[in-house]
Amino acid sequence: MKAVILAAGRGERLSPKTEEVPKPLLPLGGKPLITHLLSRLAGAGVREFIIVIGYLGGMVRRGLSSVKDLGIDVRWVVNPNYLLGNAHSLLCAERSLLKDDFFLLSMSDHLFEDSIINNILNEFDDEPLISIDRDPRYLLDIGEATKVKICGRGYVRDIGKEIPDWDAVDMGLFILERSIFRVVREFKERPATLSQCIKRWIGEARLRACDSTGRLWLDVDTPEDLEQAEMMLESWT
Repeated sequence: MKAVILAAGRGERLSPKTEEVPKPLLPLGGKPLITHLLSRLAGAGVREFIIVIGYLGGMVRRGLSSVKDLGIDVRWVVNPNYLLGNAHSLLCAERSLLKDDFFLLSMSDHLFEDSIINNILNEFDDEPLISIDRDPRYLLDIGEATKVKICGRGYVRDIGKEIPDWDAVDMGLFILERSIFRVVREFKERPATLSQCIKRWIGEARLRACDSTGRLWLDVDTPEDLEQAEMMLESWT
């Protein structure tokens, strides 16, 4: 299964660090942030990657010239409209997935312990999945997290940062079906986030929750998150 990695954003909440260095290349544990995700996905058997770049994209590509050492193949895709939101980055990957019914999706600024990745890959049974955490104790700002409401059968009923009733948070790791692109194209002329598209998509498709509660993960959005990520990596070694 191919993996799509969204790495086009500006990382404004990490400014001024990201004014001259793109967020995927920020140093973490002596390596660029994004390489932790790539190496763990590669360790789980993922070999084909589509990395969508935008802000300082040329620098990202040059900075990751050594990823071939991980034994993976990378296709680079440029999103010229990265300021319009990460849904536009996903749309840019569509042409690279014409022969794929399903694909793995993650954000470049997320860290996952191996068991989270293995869990979603092992749970996959020709049905879209979203990794969720019902007890997100590692998040420093729960207000910025994308929440999900899950029905009794285990499918996502609602998603978004502002939904009033929720059961878990979105961990930023998905297995999605190509039909998502029909919805994403509806937003191509205006700003849009991935969660907005998924909210619309689950009106016609089913997205099952893959529970990884209790496992270590982090969305690196702020300087405080970066500090916490350093401590998290130490606990993994």
